[in-house]
Amino acid sequence: MSTHLFALLAVILLLLPRPTMPSPDDKVSCATIVSKLTSCINYISDKSKEPSNSCCAGVKEISGFVKSKSDRKDACECLKNTLSKIKYDPSRIPALPKNCGVSLILPPISSSTDCSTAFGY
Repeated sequence: MSTHLFALLAVILLLLPRPTMPSPDDKVSCATIVSKLTSCINYISDKSKEPSNSCCAGVKEISGFVKSKSDRKDACECLKNTLSKIKYDPSRIPALPKNCGVSLILPPISSSTDCSTAFGY
C-alpha cells in the first residue's frame, strides 16, 4: 500500500507546474522585484558605500524584465509603495544601476514620486 501511495505522489509531483523565472515578455510581479532588490537596502539606506554583489545581481535581473514604459511605471510604483515602509535616501536609487554596471535608468523614488512621469515621459 505505501509503495502505491509513494508512486502516486511521485506522479503528482511530476505533473505539477514548476516555478520558473518570468520570461522577458511576462509582467514581473512586485514580489519578484522586491525579492531581487531586498539586498540593496543597506546601500539605499546609506549603511554601505557600495551595493553588494547580491544587490547588483538583483538589479541586473530586474533590468532584463523592466523594458517597456508600463514595466518601468509598475516597477516604480512597486518600489514606491514598498520603500514607504522604511527610512532610505531616494537619491541613492538612481546610482544603483551605475554602481552595478547595469544599463537601467531609475529615478529617485520617494513617496511624492509620480511614476507616470518619473522617467521623462
